[in-house]
Amino acid sequence: MKIEDHIDVLANTSKYIHQSVKEASELYYTELRRRNYTTPTSYLDLIKTYIEMLGKQQAIVPARMTRYQNGLTRLSETNEMVANLK
Repeated sequence: MKIEDHIDVLANTSKYIHQSVKEASELYYTELRRRNYTTPTSYLDLIKTYIEMLGKQQAIVPARMTRYQNGLTRLSETNEMVANLK
């Protein structure tokens, strides 16, 4: 899976985030009379955080898959033992 395959989705997501932050900032100003500024650095930090979280999840998923596979193997072995005892 290449990132190039997902450029359109990522671009649309980025656009949606930008627009929703702008709307939320306007609402924030309307309600509390305080300004919220978003900078390019804010978006770079968002991307950095996303990449870190993605990396953690990519490490967790294979470990959980292995754990589930081991559990299924044990269940299968136990079923065979029970069948033999019958």
